[in-house]
Amino acid sequence: MGIGNGDPNAAADTLLFAFVISGIGGTALMLQSLKLAFIVAPRHFALVMAIANCLVDGSSVVPLGLYRLYVAGLSRQWVFSGYAVLCFLLSMCLAVSWHGAPSARLSAANRKESAAATSEAEGLCPRLHGLTVRQQLPTIEFAFAVTFMVTQVFRSNAYLGVIKSLLQGLGDDENVYMQILTISLPASTLFVCLFDMSLKKGGFAFTFFVVLFLGLTWNITMLLPSLPLQVLGFAAFTNFRGLLFASFFTFVGHSFGNRTFGRINALLWFCAGILSLLVHPCVEISKQWTGDLVAMNIFMLALCLACTT
Repeated sequence: MGIGNGDPNAAADTLLFAFVISGIGGTALMLQSLKLAFIVAPRHFALVMAIANCLVDGSSVVPLGLYRLYVAGLSRQWVFSGYAVLCFLLSMCLAVSWHGAPSARLSAANRKESAAATSEAEGLCPRLHGLTVRQQLPTIEFAFAVTFMVTQVFRSNAYLGVIKSLLQGLGDDENVYMQILTISLPASTLFVCLFDMSLKKGGFAFTFFVVLFLGLTWNITMLLPSLPLQVLGFAAFTNFRGLLFASFFTFVGHSFGNRTFGRINALLWFCAGILSLLVHPCVEISKQWTGDLVAMNIFMLALCLACTT
């Protein structure tokens, strides 16, 4: 990103390549970090998942900091080169922290799950633990996971993709409200304990309904032609994302186990990524039909129906 110029006429768009490897590396790093939940005490499983996912959401504020450095006079090359060095050092620290006892505990968890798949250990762990990915795919748990993942990630990505255009249409020419949204995204970290309590006390069914309620709130707010009311949507959206991923990854880890956690999530993210490619065509169709984003917003609301049952 530091050396690219984003020239669309260039034979190789360096910025595009940078965004691609950033997406791949970011997802891999997130999934690896979520492995921490499998080596802590079981009662802390949901809490660790919630903290990790809220921190991922919190990282969205980093570009604002980088932009302030750029405004302060640093060149784009220096900003991104310095950030690359920082990320490299932190990644090395993370790699070292997994060496030794943590890796041994993760291996022990794998062996325990393998034993749970035998008839002697049947009933001691969730029924899918220790099974192969091929055995886990034709199950109701995977069907729910892929349905919930692709629909809600599509809605989340669509919101981030169209909200700036919507705000500008409502009069946010100075991007004040857009900056408020960006700054508010890390706010879900403040409610980690509530997310953990929801999963422990209410279980998955209750928590997923809370996720859908928050999703309905920001989706309905988008239909209201008022800039101040969009702040309510921002609050609902940031907690929607935080609780969505915290509860979803807890569900995947609890249902499928540690051995296949990475592969199951890779399949789910692949499906979600493919569907997210439809965000732009859906926006264009909405503009052709209604001249604005109303049809798109209604379609996003309809996607909640697939998960309520």
